[in-house]
Amino acid sequence: MSEVIEQPESPTVAKAGVAWKYVALAYATAWIPWIVCIKLHASEMMLNLGVAGPSLAALILLRRSRSAALRMTTGGVLLLLLLAAGCSVVLSLYYAWRSSSTLLFQWSPWSLIPSVVPAWIMSSSLSRDPGIRELGASLVRFNRWSLIGFFIFPAFFLGGDALAHWLHQPLVMPSSHGSAAKDFAEAVVFTFYSLFFAGVLEEPGWRGCLLPSLQKRYSPLQSTLVVWLVWALWHAPLDFYRPQRFSVVQYLEIRVVFLIPIAIILTWLYNRGCRSVQACAIFHASMNTLPFVLPYWKPSFTLLFVIAGAAIIRDRMWRRWQG
Repeated sequence: MSEVIEQPESPTVAKAGVAWKYVALAYATAWIPWIVCIKLHASEMMLNLGVAGPSLAALILLRRSRSAALRMTTGGVLLLLLLAAGCSVVLSLYYAWRSSSTLLFQWSPWSLIPSVVPAWIMSSSLSRDPGIRELGASLVRFNRWSLIGFFIFPAFFLGGDALAHWLHQPLVMPSSHGSAAKDFAEAVVFTFYSLFFAGVLEEPGWRGCLLPSLQKRYSPLQSTLVVWLVWALWHAPLDFYRPQRFSVVQYLEIRVVFLIPIAIILTWLYNRGCRSVQACAIFHASMNTLPFVLPYWKPSFTLLFVIAGAAIIRDRMWRRWQG
């Protein structure tokens, strides 16, 4: 990069040769649970066990001590239990409200099984293993770039909506439960679901392990394209075999076309944010949530390419990163 914005206090360790071992492990720890759940016609809720593959693979490869990796401090155990309870409530409400027009409190005991995984990943910041602890700390330590990550999507949505209004174009409107309070409650649950069961389960792997490993040998732009390809193909079992499957056109549009600028923006956030996995996880949650809770003009998604292009030029992402 042309300049160093911040110097990391405790960088996440990513060995130069870990990249391809990581890819194989991330696919195995995701695809095997997915295929088993799909073949057994298990609840869609259980597919979240496979979504955790990228982060679990990172924690496995970045550990420095086999004996310390599974040991946690007392505070870590308490944090794990508290987070598992919170994730269980979020998961239960998300699936209950998604299939119902009423927002009644419903809790599923089965939600505790997949909820333990994001809870363990977040509580890894208190692990006794230094490698695991550094990755966990990058996920939970507050970073000002996390706010930037959250507001990127609202900013370009508002810009697109303004342009649509000027051009007299219709907007895609989110579904409504009949009142602003109910819509807000659903948006909050959806946001936390996307954070705990997408951002937390994926970003410590893709951006916290694979990306820095690749950047030791390649430029940020080259590394991003590799991460994009691995990330896009990784989704295949879910995209094509669960009940809400993608068509080929949807897959090409979402995974091939629009995931490229998303991957570039995530690399930019990670590097600019002092290797902040948290900023990436929050951007990931915002990306997954806002198209379902805010009105938008579909052509405005092309603004993502403008943002990605600006990031490439501003930080000269074709050059080797010295951060």
